[in-house]
Amino acid sequence: MNSGLWKKLAILWSAQLIGMSAITGVISFLPLYVTHLGIEDMAEASMWAGLLVGAAAFCAALSNPFWGAMADRRGRKPMLEKVLLIFGFLILAMAFVTNVYQLLALRVLQGTFGGFVAASTALAVSMSPKDKIAATIGIFQTSLIVGGAVGPMIGGLIADYFGYRQPFLVFGFLCILSFLIIHFTITETFTPVPKKEKPSIKSVFKYFLSLTDLKVMLFILFLAQFAIQSIGPILPLYIRSIAADQSNIASISGVLIAVGGIASAFSAASMGALVRRYSHKQIMLVASVLGGITFIGQIAASDILALGLMRFINGLCIGAMIPSSNTIITYLIPESKRGAAFGVTSTFSLMGQVLGPISAGFLSLIFGLQAIFWLTTTLFVVAAFLLLTKTKDDYEVYCEDGSKLL
Repeated sequence: MNSGLWKKLAILWSAQLIGMSAITGVISFLPLYVTHLGIEDMAEASMWAGLLVGAAAFCAALSNPFWGAMADRRGRKPMLEKVLLIFGFLILAMAFVTNVYQLLALRVLQGTFGGFVAASTALAVSMSPKDKIAATIGIFQTSLIVGGAVGPMIGGLIADYFGYRQPFLVFGFLCILSFLIIHFTITETFTPVPKKEKPSIKSVFKYFLSLTDLKVMLFILFLAQFAIQSIGPILPLYIRSIAADQSNIASISGVLIAVGGIASAFSAASMGALVRRYSHKQIMLVASVLGGITFIGQIAASDILALGLMRFINGLCIGAMIPSSNTIITYLIPESKRGAAFGVTSTFSLMGQVLGPISAGFLSLIFGLQAIFWLTTTLFVVAAFLLLTKTKDDYEVYCEDGSKLL
């Protein structure tokens, strides 16, 4: 790639990093912000925090197909600009709410107008040479991981030192700044995508349901996102219950979330070396067993250091499971069906993002803060059982016409 193209891609990478940081940056202090808005009971605060996180992801899951179609018709750059600008004003507005109902309404709107990840990635891919598309997608995945790790840490630090409303102001202005940079530095040569016959989502679902291995991979993707998102809304309250020092809880929570994200990024980046020695099934089987053990370890943790160690190992496990499951799905799906297929996989991932925090909130309200750890442990055990009994070690790669390549 020439230097000009690399510069544009770097700008888009930064925009996606900012967007993910803004979305995840509130997780480290959201339960504390809820108490600041008048919900004083810890269990009720964790329930509201889970609902606030899950509501945005749920609305995004419903609205993303629509905004994706709009981007195909009107261009990816205008769609990305729209998302960043609306995100900026909505996040700024969250700094001025006076109750949790207003905050919930803004989170729902944020999810409804979501889709910046798809828009920025599509724009980057459209500008990349065909032989560099895979590398571009890989690079853009790192912005999601880094943004998801750095955002909560930054949000927690700002919340502890400047107050719970100030992080919303910072993230809101960063989104608007990103919008301005893209508007004045990125040009798009847009040609509307021609209407083609594509497999319907219904037919892809039926195809998935006919393949046991694929159903297991969908469960793995759901579990990975469930495990990542379920602990975030209650983590500050859980830290408060075990920490000797009750100051800087939001900062500690942000650091622990970042530790898991960094571990996941390291693990995903190491997959190339791992798959040369072990099969994807072996990697996921070990990761699922260790993942369950580390969630039990988080229950048993008596201090922040032990909790952080368990979070780090858990991040390594999740970081190995996601690329392995996606690789197997790629092996099992003919190339002509992969676009629709990955649309289905993203739905399952988003549902993990939705049900994780909501489950954490309601379970903590009914059974206590440790309940979500036990549920997630059980899901990891189920994943290990399914991998052991329902999948094979080697998979065939399919050609465009559906014939087997390997």
